[in-house]
Amino acid sequence: MAGSRGPMPKPAALKLLEGNPGKRALNLGDGVNPRIEIPAPPRHLGKEARKEWKRITPLLEELGLISGLDRTALALYCQAAGRLAELEEAFNGQVNRLMAENGMDYPDAVYQASHAVTPSGYAQQSVMVQLIKSHREQVNRYLQHFGLSPSARGRVSPSNYVQASLPGMDTPEAPTGFARFAVVGGRGN
Repeated sequence: MAGSRGPMPKPAALKLLEGNPGKRALNLGDGVNPRIEIPAPPRHLGKEARKEWKRITPLLEELGLISGLDRTALALYCQAAGRLAELEEAFNGQVNRLMAENGMDYPDAVYQASHAVTPSGYAQQSVMVQLIKSHREQVNRYLQHFGLSPSARGRVSPSNYVQASLPGMDTPEAPTGFARFAVVGGRGN
């Protein structure tokens, strides 16, 4: 991990072989390194979601941050990003229509599109603005899962696709993308 102090921690499998001298709970899921590959996009993705899938998957593959296991999580991200793009486009269309038809200036048109008046006369945030906010939060959450926000980049590690080899087993392919530069066991590949 970048920025961590002290020696690299021992892998959980090694601690287990040593009899777990610290007697702390071990994370045996540590060290799962799936093959780096782009999964096929699900059929249910909308037009904008498919565009995002095609845009983001080669970048994730280059960084070693995608595998076949990520299909569902990536689909959730792409669908949320696609819907966000559609909502933003609809909102901008509504603002442009208000400016053209009613002669409003931009700030007034944005306010008009952002608010609805209740039957009792109170202004409240429109449903479209609430949906945009919700989808922005979802997209931001998914971006963090894939290490695609500036603050999340330091918390993800690429798959180096290094699996334990036993006699009689085929050795895996060499790592690709950013994973070629990952540090494994204290030494570079």
